[in-house]
Amino acid sequence: MRKLFAILSLLLVFTIGCKKEEDEMKLSQFLIGEWDSELTVINPGEEDETLVYFYAVFKTDNTFDLDFLSYPDKQPMYSFEDLNYTINNEFNMTIDNPMEVGTVSFDIVWNSGYDKMVWVPDPNDGPPTMVYTKR
Repeated sequence: MRKLFAILSLLLVFTIGCKKEEDEMKLSQFLIGEWDSELTVINPGEEDETLVYFYAVFKTDNTFDLDFLSYPDKQPMYSFEDLNYTINNEFNMTIDNPMEVGTVSFDIVWNSGYDKMVWVPDPNDGPPTMVYTKR
C-alpha cells in the first residue's frame, strides 16, 4: 500500500510539474499572429505630428508585416513587408525600423492571460509607446 501511495504521489507531482511547463507561454509564441494598435501619436507636439494606427502580422520566421493606418478611417498609408524582429528576452525585442535604416528596441509588457501587449521604447530612440490588441 505504501508503494502504491508513493508511486501515485510521484505521478501526481510529475504530472503537475509537466502541466505547468506546458502552460508557460514564451514571448516568441505570444507574439505570433495579427495585432491592432490603439491610436498612436508620432512626433507629438511637433509640426509633423501624426495620428496613426498600426496593424502588424508577426510570423514564426522572425519577420513581420507592418501597416500604418490613417486616423480616423484606418486606411493604409504605408505598408512594410518582411521586416525582421529579434526577441532579446521575455520582455524585450528589437525590430527593423521601418522609417529609417537601423533597428529599434522595445521593452514589451505582456501577459499570456490577456490579448494585449505594450511596447515601451528607450526614450532616446524616438518611437512612441504603442499598445497592441491581438485579433
